[in-house]
Amino acid sequence: MTGPGASRPAALPEHRPPLRILAVSAQWQGANDYALVRALRRAGHSVRAIAEAEFLPAWRAPALRALRRALRPRLVREFNAALMAEAEALRPEMLFVFKGPMVAARTLERLRAKGVICIQFFPDVSVFTHGPELPRALPCYDWVFTTKSFGLADMAERLGIRDASFLPHAFDPETHAPADLTEADRARHACDVSFIGDRSPEKQRLLAALAAACPDLDLRIWGPDRWRRAPPALRRTWQGDRVTGREYAKAIGLSKINLGLLTERQPGASSGDVMTARSFEIPAAGGFMLHQRTREATAFFEEGREAAFFDGPDELVHEVRRYLAEPEARLAIAAAGRRRVIADGHSADDRVHAIVARYRDLRARRKPCAPWT
Repeated sequence: MTGPGASRPAALPEHRPPLRILAVSAQWQGANDYALVRALRRAGHSVRAIAEAEFLPAWRAPALRALRRALRPRLVREFNAALMAEAEALRPEMLFVFKGPMVAARTLERLRAKGVICIQFFPDVSVFTHGPELPRALPCYDWVFTTKSFGLADMAERLGIRDASFLPHAFDPETHAPADLTEADRARHACDVSFIGDRSPEKQRLLAALAAACPDLDLRIWGPDRWRRAPPALRRTWQGDRVTGREYAKAIGLSKINLGLLTERQPGASSGDVMTARSFEIPAAGGFMLHQRTREATAFFEEGREAAFFDGPDELVHEVRRYLAEPEARLAIAAAGRRRVIADGHSADDRVHAIVARYRDLRARRKPCAPWT
């Protein structure tokens, strides 16, 4: 069984010269974009990455955050100037942008005029919740990959984008794999049920229902500071900022049940989320996954054999109680889920094969442009 967009691992490609690639990407282990950058490098390509976060001060105080919002237009200009300077130095054949809310349409136009193929990988529910630059810039890419199957119709209807295709999330084989665990790891991460991710009203509603129905449950939440605003019963379970990299894999392995919770519908989107990066990362790391039931998720994983699913708070509570009482079933399902994501080709390396193949197709159809001078 394979899910939509799934494919068997590709055969070794014919030898072709490696590419010079300029990437807009985070540069820390565990970031979804950095997993793709590393996969491009493993494939032999020359990749230089620039991170938008380096141009946005990580201020938390309300007054400083207000100042950052006021400064954003100038920070965006500075980032785009730096991006062009990197391009002038590298003279890339491809610009690979992961989300890229600070990448300006004018920058893309200038790069395309130099013959650069510009490819966007958009991982979120809505393109309209990341600032004003992104919706203006998206139509300027040569191709847009979206991890949301409904995103194709959304972009076509709202932005007129048709040079796009669905490409699911992926796991990082260097990061999302079973980890060797120490007693210190067990003391920090071992629990009955965990959720690792951002806060949203729907996620909070489900977790609050679970905590209320199972007051003795060892429930743990890892995620950003927005969890500070959760009700006290959930705030007590919050473990602090995100566990990242191999610590993330350890937390998955030491949670008896890992929840796959989804973000609700966002402005400009026709649907709430149906799959996330966690949908592949949890089984890849060897964890047992209890995922919100969607048609797409149940197409990727066989229910009761490769993952467990639930609809709404009542079934969530029922399935948590059921699987806490069935450790052998949890282990068997976790092992089968890991085999599935590997066999069906859901690694960052598999996604990079698809991205580079699209680049080569676009390059073959592109008319010559003005050379770098």
